[in-house]
Amino acid sequence: MRYVRAEFAFPPSVRHPMHGFLDEGDGWRTELLTWRRLPDETLVTLFRVVAPRERYLERLRTVDSIDRFETAPGDDAFYLKAYERLGGPLEAFLGAFVDTEFLSVPPVVYRSGGRLSFGLIGPPNQLRGVLSAVPDPIDVTIERIGSYGGGQRLAGVGLTERQREALRAAHRAGYYDVPRSGSVADVAEAIGCSPSTAGAHLRKGEAALVGASLDG
Repeated sequence: MRYVRAEFAFPPSVRHPMHGFLDEGDGWRTELLTWRRLPDETLVTLFRVVAPRERYLERLRTVDSIDRFETAPGDDAFYLKAYERLGGPLEAFLGAFVDTEFLSVPPVVYRSGGRLSFGLIGPPNQLRGVLSAVPDPIDVTIERIGSYGGGQRLAGVGLTERQREALRAAHRAGYYDVPRSGSVADVAEAIGCSPSTAGAHLRKGEAALVGASLDG
């Protein structure tokens, strides 16, 4: 089975209100665990939310597209089951994956800055069609294409937001090129911290990825 890991960037003009809410806190995110489309076109979703519960729900109550919702507590987060009717670019985004053989590998992770990332399993020859059907305001970056080995670990689960930012900055700076063309100082400048802090983020992130890969 072929595995694709993709990140999508939603500009403010097409961003869901609760996606935009994540910009208000450091490390806040939501993880879409499962979803279903009901016969009346209502979208039922189950999220794990890493954000202040009362602030999140207060904002959620102002979203017109939400029909109703339920919550349940978790260890370091809470769970949200929501009933919603989408429309416009967000509906078109979901539609890009309809009538294809691609299956998503949960969780679908929403982060600050309008970022959304998830894995897909499906035939590579359908990937171009899927991406071309994504509405124009939404940018896509393919982070990984390879064979699926089971589980979610290689999708980056277990990394903190800062570790993920550091690894992404290192990749873009050429830190992992052979020969190496970027430095820890370049990473530090890109993510706005000291070189020692950037180095710590990289070491911990690399350790998490290596451990997850070997465990898989």
